[in-house]
Amino acid sequence: MFSHNPASDYKEAMKALNSLQTNRALLEELKKEARTSHVTNIKKLQQTVTFLERSGVSLEKLDELSVIHVSGTKGKGSTCAFCESILRHHGYKTGFYSSPHLVAVRERIRINGQPLSQQEFSRYFWKVYNSLIELRKTENDMPPYFRFLTVMAFNVFLSEKVDVAIVEVGIGGEYDCTNILRQVSTVGITSLGIDHTSLLGSTIEDIAWQKAGIMKPGSIAFTADQQPAAALEVLRQRASEKKSTLLIAPPLESYDWSSFTTQLGTVAKVQLVNASLAIQLANAWLWQHGSGGHPPADVALRREQSRVSEEQVPVSPVFQVSFNMASGLKFCTWPGRNQIISEGLVHYFLDGAHTSESLWLSIDWFIQNSHAISKKNTPYRVLIFNCTGDRDPKALLLPLLDCDFQLVIFCPNTVTTSVDSSSDQANYKINMIQQLENCRRIQEVWYELQEENVKNKTRFFNVLHPIYIRNNVPKNLLDSCNSVKSKAEVKLFPCVSETLAYLKKKNEDESCEFHIYITGSLHLIGCVLSVLDPDLTLATSQLSEGIGVSATNGTNMVESYSS
Repeated sequence: MFSHNPASDYKEAMKALNSLQTNRALLEELKKEARTSHVTNIKKLQQTVTFLERSGVSLEKLDELSVIHVSGTKGKGSTCAFCESILRHHGYKTGFYSSPHLVAVRERIRINGQPLSQQEFSRYFWKVYNSLIELRKTENDMPPYFRFLTVMAFNVFLSEKVDVAIVEVGIGGEYDCTNILRQVSTVGITSLGIDHTSLLGSTIEDIAWQKAGIMKPGSIAFTADQQPAAALEVLRQRASEKKSTLLIAPPLESYDWSSFTTQLGTVAKVQLVNASLAIQLANAWLWQHGSGGHPPADVALRREQSRVSEEQVPVSPVFQVSFNMASGLKFCTWPGRNQIISEGLVHYFLDGAHTSESLWLSIDWFIQNSHAISKKNTPYRVLIFNCTGDRDPKALLLPLLDCDFQLVIFCPNTVTTSVDSSSDQANYKINMIQQLENCRRIQEVWYELQEENVKNKTRFFNVLHPIYIRNNVPKNLLDSCNSVKSKAEVKLFPCVSETLAYLKKKNEDESCEFHIYITGSLHLIGCVLSVLDPDLTLATSQLSEGIGVSATNGTNMVESYSS
C-alpha cells in the first residue's frame, strides 16, 4: 500500500488513486448486492460518512457547504457546467465536482471553473489519503476510487472556502455517495432515460425513483422539460414524500432575451434544455441566499390561479435574462459534448452520448453540422464507436445505420495498448483482452444490423420516435441517408492512438474532406481528446454561436469574471 508525504509528485498520487479501482469481478458482485439489498446500499452511505470523518470533516462541517446537487441520466455534466459558469460570472467563488474525467482526473474537482493543478491535486490527495491510511481498521479498509474522490472533493471545497459547490451525482442518486449531503436547498434532475439498469432498475419509474433520492426537505427541485410522463409522476410523488417543491424548467427560448441578440436555432437542442435547467438552478440559489435572483413562484397560489391540479407539476416562471446569466451561458465550455475539432481537411465531431435517446439527438447535431461544414461537397464520413457496461449495443447502433458512413471503426477506451499505473486513463476494471472482446461483440451486432438494413432500406426510418425526428435537415441529405449504396467498410483497432494514426494517413493519401464522428462513450471521447487536445484548450461554448456577441445596448460581452 502507498503512503507518502504531501510533497510526493502527481504520478505517485495517480498510482495510489488507481490502486483503489474496483476490479471487474468484484464490481459484478457489488452490482448484484446493490440490486437486491437496501441495507447494503445504506451501509455504503454510512461507510462514506466514516471515510469523510476520518479525513477530518464531520457531517456538521459538511452542512456548512452551500451545495447545488444535480442528478439525471443525460446532461448532468453540461447542466452543472452552465450553472457553475453563471454563478462564477456573478462573482462567486465556485467549486464543481463532476465525473467522469476526459483526460486528467483533476478535471473532476474544479475551483472557479479550473481543474486543480497537479501540485494542488497532489497536496489535497495525500492529506486525505494519509489520514485514511492512518485510521483504517484493516489493510483493505479504504474507499474505492469514486468514493475517495468524493471525500476529497468535499475536503477541497471546504478548505478553499467556496461560496457554492455544484455537485454532480455519480450514478443514481438515492444511494450515490454524494448523497451524504444533508443541507441542500437547490436540486436539479436532468433528462431521464434508461441507463445503468444493473444498478438502478430496468424501468423509467425505477430510475426516476433513484434520481429523485437527492431531494431534501425544504429544497426546491427543478427538472428538465419533456420528461417521460411516467418518470415525471414518480418525481412528483417523491417530491411530496420528501417535502420538496418540484418545478419544471421552461424552454430556453421562452425567457425574456430582449437585452441580447440570440440565434438559439443554431444550438444543439439538448444543450438548450440543459441551459434552461441551469438558469433555474442558479437563479434559485441566488434568491435563496439573498443575492438577487427572481423568487420562485408560490406553487400553491399558482395552482389556484391557473387551476393546475395536484397531479401536475407546474412550470417555473420565466424572467428577463440578466447580463451575468447570458455571459455565463455564452462563455461556458464543456469539452467532449457536441464538440467539433478541425485540422485541415479533417473534422472531428465528438459527443459522449451513451443512451438511445441521447444518440438520436446527437445524430441530429452531427448531420446538420456535417452538412453545414461540407456545404455542397460530399465528405468521407467515419464513425468511431464504443459502448461499455450493461448498455445494449443494438439500441445504440440502430440510429447510426443510415448516417452514410463509408468507414466504421470499433475501438476500446484506451489511448495505447500498454497500461501505465500512474496514468489518469488507467482502467483496472477491465483488461485489454476483455475490452477487445467487447468491441468484437459490438462489431458483430453492427454486421447483423447492416445486413437487415440492406434487406429493408426503410426499416430504420419506420421506427423513428416522433420526438427525435430530424428537423431542418436538407432533403438531399436525407435522400442520401435513405439510399443504401453499399455497406460501410468496418475495422477494429486495439487503441485510440492507432485508430487516429490510421485515419490521418488515410486522409493524407486520399486528400479529401473527412468527417469523423466519435460517440457512444465519454471514456472513448476522453481517449480521443488525450491525443487531439491533451490540455483541453480547443473546446468552445455550445451556446457561443447562439447568444449574440454583444447586448443590444452595445455593451461588449466578455469574460466578466475569471479565477
